[in-house]
Amino acid sequence: MYDLFVLGQLMDESMSGYLMQQILQQLVGRNRKISFGMIYPLFKRLSEAGYINLVEEQSDNGNRPKKVASITKEGRIRFKELMEQVVPLNPNLEFTYSVKFRNFHQVDLKLRLKILGDYRNYLLENQNLLKQQFHDLPQTNISQPDLENAKWVIDLDQMKTKAALDWVEKALKEFEK
Repeated sequence: MYDLFVLGQLMDESMSGYLMQQILQQLVGRNRKISFGMIYPLFKRLSEAGYINLVEEQSDNGNRPKKVASITKEGRIRFKELMEQVVPLNPNLEFTYSVKFRNFHQVDLKLRLKILGDYRNYLLENQNLLKQQFHDLPQTNISQPDLENAKWVIDLDQMKTKAALDWVEKALKEFEK
């Protein structure tokens, strides 16, 4: 997931670890803390794999040098492979799709449509699971207040899924024009 993010950012321009951390922090928001202790080992791993080049440059303020990353030919190939991969069901699914959507300008229309179609299929499956969960809930041995709260939360999840499906359908129509 972070490999895709870093390679996608470097498809546009070379950048320092400091700038990469700032951009990633902006993407994930305040819910997650992105530290330099995460960025620099990631840079090192991607460099060792041959996906990026790291060059030390003098910083603008005259302090210690900064590491600037740029993507290699192998990195561009790896980026495309990651964009083509099916997103696994895991807690990072939404974030991974968000990273893929942010990199749409780097891939062709066919891949954009595939990614949107995959996301739509995930949302449709989630919608069906929520309907089944709502249907099965009354058979669960919980108190009436807990039952009502559970239905209320499922309703929220259904609304979020519906909004995401509407967004996907709109995007698909726009890209198919």
